[in-house]
Amino acid sequence: MLDHSPHMMLLVDPSDLRIVVANRVAEQVLGYSGPQLTEMLITDIESSLQDVFYWEDVRGGHFQDIDAQEGEYQRADGTQIMVMKSLRVLRHEERWLILILARDARQERKVEDVLEQTLSQLRTTLEATGNGILVIDWHNNIASMNRQFSEMWHIPEAFLKNGNDAAILEFLTANVQEQDVCRERLLQVSDPHETLDLLHLHDGRVFECRSRPQF
Repeated sequence: MLDHSPHMMLLVDPSDLRIVVANRVAEQVLGYSGPQLTEMLITDIESSLQDVFYWEDVRGGHFQDIDAQEGEYQRADGTQIMVMKSLRVLRHEERWLILILARDARQERKVEDVLEQTLSQLRTTLEATGNGILVIDWHNNIASMNRQFSEMWHIPEAFLKNGNDAAILEFLTANVQEQDVCRERLLQVSDPHETLDLLHLHDGRVFECRSRPQF
């Protein structure tokens, strides 16, 4: 059953932290043979600071399940890989064991890094434009807002820090004469058409506001 898993699986004895069983995927990813792994301590492989703290607690008799936690694994060639792992405490034949289910997260991290770079470039573009930009998602939450928008509308800093989207949208509506039009534009995020409105603020300014669907 362990060898048919697509992820690394390691069974650890919490009394001495020795690896009792390792599946074939763990051997392939880590570069050790099965007999080599069963002669090692789990701390020979798990090397991140939080892993060290966890296994120190295990030595002291305190252990618990863990879900979807990042970690670093030391491979036989000396390199380290990023993994996403979960741990389960099991009772088997009158003794405790800890089952580790881990997967190689390097590709995921590459995708996340590319996505973060793309988002960073998008944020830079939004901040560089002379227009105020507000993006609202399907649930009427604010997905993005550039600094120009918040400054144009004089949105209170407390609203921005608290991240109270409903309060911000209500603030925008309350500051224009065409409250019904403004509220409709802010709430009709599923409208497939582009719109153009002139909104007259109570302080005498007039904003030309365009809305368009983001596909």
